[in-house]
Formats: sequence, structure tokens, C-alpha cells
Amino acid sequence: MLSNTCHTMVMCMSNNSKRKDVTIRGVNSDLYDKAAEVARRTGKTIGDVINEALKLFLDMTEGLRTSLQPIVDGAKEAGKILGASMSSLAPAMISSLDELEISKGDLEQFRKKIIFSDIKKLYFTDDVDSETLEKYVAMIRNCEEVRVPKSISKLLVLSRCRDIEKLTNE
Repeated sequence: MLSNTCHTMVMCMSNNSKRKDVTIRGVNSDLYDKAAEVARRTGKTIGDVINEALKLFLDMTEGLRTSLQPIVDGAKEAGKILGASMSSLAPAMISSLDELEISKGDLEQFRKKIIFSDIKKLYFTDDVDSETLEKYVAMIRNCEEVRVPKSISKLLVLSRCRDIEKLTNE
């Protein structure tokens, strides 16, 4: 369980025009320590890790808002009527892999929207169709290569992508 102990985090970054020095008060000590550990394990700076966390937060709150808002609104209404928890409706995160191949069966068995993040090579098998992709893929972000079947529109895939390097239809 995370403690309520807070401290001030000072991030000093290079003079790059897109970076600046910031002081953030009230940072949870346990969260900061976990982020620092991730930075050490991955060879990144704490600034890089915090930047990635902020990007992901912004993607989740802004990027998903447009594509998932009707679903979220409907789910909220259903939750009010049924008294159900909304947390079970949030997309699942699959991340930090070198290579991943996903089939239609994989998506259907999971039965939940998924965010694919930080995967070097993400491949969807030929049996994945547009409807399946729309139903189960909430977002694809920060991937080097994404490969989808030729039958799926590149624009459909790109509407779910953020920060990918290469998209191929095969």
C-alpha cells in the first residue's frame, strides 16, 4: 500500500528548448521511489520516466477521450443503473515487450479493450479483421513497428496509434 508521505521532487533537465527545470510539491514518496527504480533498471533518467508517465497520462485522458467517450458515457449510465464498478471497464495495458503477435482469438478470449504500449514489434495475425480491431484495441502507442493484415484500413489503425515509427499492411 502506498504511504501518504510526500516530498518535493526537483527535475533538472538540459537546456533543450522542449525541456525545463521544474519543482513538483506533494509527490508520493513510494511512487517516486518506484519510478526511480524503473529508471535505474532501464538506464533512463528519472526525467525520462516522468516524461513517459506524463505522456501516458495525457494519452489516456485526452487521446482516449475522443475514441472511448461514447463507450465511457454508456458504461457510466449502465453503472448507475446496475450499481456496477467502472474499474472493470477500463482498458487493460499490455506493454514493454520486444515482439508480440496477437490473433483474433487472443483478443476475443480477453474480452476487454487493450492499450498496447512500448512494444518494439507488434503483429496482428491475418485472422484479425476491422471489427475485431475496433472492438478490442483502444490504443497502440510508442511502438517501433506495427503490422496488420491487408484487409484492415491503415486509417483505422492510425486512428488508434500514438508515436509509432512504422505501420505495414501485409
